[in-house]
This record gives sequence, structure tokens and C-alpha cells, in this order.
Amino acid sequence: MKIQTLDTRRKNILIHILVLFSIILIVTLSYIISDENTFTLSSLTNYFLQITTSILLLIAPPVYVNVYWIIPKYLVKKRYFIYVVLLLIIIIGWGYIIGYGEPLMDHYWFNQPYQEMAPESGITGMIVIILVSTLLNLSYRWFIQLSKINQIENDRLHLELSLLKNQINPHFFFNTLNNLYALSLEKSDKTPSLILKLSEIMRYTIYDCKEPKVSIGGEITYLENFIELQKMRHHHRGIITFEKNIDNEAKQIAPMILIVFLENAFKHGFDHMEKNAFINFKLETTEKLAHLYIENNFSDTENGNDGGIGLENVKRRLSLIYPNAHELKISKKNTVFTVDLKLNLE
Repeated sequence: MKIQTLDTRRKNILIHILVLFSIILIVTLSYIISDENTFTLSSLTNYFLQITTSILLLIAPPVYVNVYWIIPKYLVKKRYFIYVVLLLIIIIGWGYIIGYGEPLMDHYWFNQPYQEMAPESGITGMIVIILVSTLLNLSYRWFIQLSKINQIENDRLHLELSLLKNQINPHFFFNTLNNLYALSLEKSDKTPSLILKLSEIMRYTIYDCKEPKVSIGGEITYLENFIELQKMRHHHRGIITFEKNIDNEAKQIAPMILIVFLENAFKHGFDHMEKNAFINFKLETTEKLAHLYIENNFSDTENGNDGGIGLENVKRRLSLIYPNAHELKISKKNTVFTVDLKLNLE
């Protein structure tokens, strides 16, 4: 049940008055333009009053009854039989009122020559009035319903993206804190530098990643900090390369997309190899396209980068943020895992 405040009721009444006045004014002007007689203030007043009485007394009542009573109570609730019966009653009954009432009003109120008007003409007019008002009302209801569905869908997507981000961040920080713990046990001189890098990463994820899009430059700095953190711990395991060719660092991209592929390369490859490990990370962007290519090897005892919530989450995020605007190819051959991702940045 809808509960309207006094301000809402007043606003709705004002809107209805303005709409009716606009319709009356438009019809009046169209009659004046089509009138072959000389235009005078008296003719304007006469046309305006005639049209006002016709619309308010003969046309508006069946329209309001149809729109605010019959449609919501019977048509919307799929009580079609009663709806059709009521429409027929209104069309025939009010058609007779229009057929007999309009000539009388014109004759006695506005001194127009009396013209016989057959009831059939009034019924025909009522059919047109009911048909137009029903179609307009159903179109309005469909538009409002579609807007609500779109709003609900947008809210759902934002919530889902937020949850996916929250799943990715703790997963990454868990691994990084493990790195910090390992270095602290070794009493490494690199520990302060690691803490500083971790602080920069936390600032980025806590503050910058609140926005739906971030600059590519900020995302690259985040990736570089992540790589430096890993190099501090895994420098003896192999080689990590990061090649970048960036057209415009201010170009926008969804945050925390690229890092997942890099993190998985470490988690399922580098972390399980004592030596000869490698990660080749390449990122190229133009005004229209971002192209990420990453390859890493993994040990024979590992399954590659197939597991973990990170990869599944990033696939889900890509489908939500870049629908029909991304291409992701993931392949595994022998002991080499590759990811080839293209994003449309337009």
C-alpha cells in the first residue's frame, strides 16, 4: 500500500493541473491556427473556455477512472473479465453523455448553433480516449518498472563487485604478511623496506580503489610494489621481468584486475620452485586497448594456476565490469602457464 506525504500529494496535484492546462493550451492554439476567421481576444477566450469545459467535464473523468481505478485494481491484477465489463460500461455510458452533453454545453453555455450529435460518435470518441489513456498508462508503468529493475540490478552489481574486491584484498594481504613474517624470522635488513612497500599497497587498496575506475599509472605503481615485495623474498628462485609500454597513464581501468593474474603466477608457480622459476609480465596500453600478457612456469607436482578464489573472482569481475569488452585466454602447455587479456578501455 502506498503512503503519500502531504507534500507528495500537493506535488502530484500540481503536476496534474499543469499537464491538463498544457493540453488545454495546445488544443486551443491548434483550433485558433486552423480557424479561418480573424483572430480576436474574444475568440481566444471562447475557444479556451469551450475546450476547458470539454476536457475537464467530459474527457478527464473517464480517463482518471480508467487510470487510477480500473487499470490498477483489475487489469494489473489480471482480473481481465471484470476489467473488460467495466470498460464497456464506461465506453457506452459515458459515450452517450458525450454524445448528448457536448452539443448542449456548446449551445447553452457558449451560444453555439445547436448541432445534433449521435451517441455513436460519443462512443467512438470514448473508445479512442480509453485506448490512448490505457496505452499511455501501461507504457508509463512499464518504464517505471524497468527503471526499478535496472536500479536493483545496478545495486546488485555494485554489491557483488564490492564483495569480490573484499575477497581479493584479504587473500593478497595474507600472502604478503606471510612474506613479512618470513623475513622477520631471518632478521633481514630488507624488512623495513618491505613494510614501507606494504604500507603503500594498503593505502592504494584502502583509499584509491574505492572508485570504480583508477588510473593505469596508479595500477602500475601497485603492480611494481607487489613485484618488489616478491623479489625481496624470492630473489634466489628465478627471474621476474615486467615490461610496460603505456600510451597514457591517466587512462582509467578497473582496480585490482591485473594484480590477480600476477599473484596467481607467484602462488602456483614461483612459490613452489627452488630454482629456474620465471615470470614474464608484459603490459601495453593505447587509448582504446589494454593488453596484458603473463607467462610463468610451475613445477611438475603443481597443477599450474588453475586453483584459488583469485582467478575465479577476476573472471567474474571481468564479466560484470567489461561485458562484451574483454577477451581472456588462459592456457597451460607442459609446465608453462600463460594469460592473455585484452580490455576495451573506451
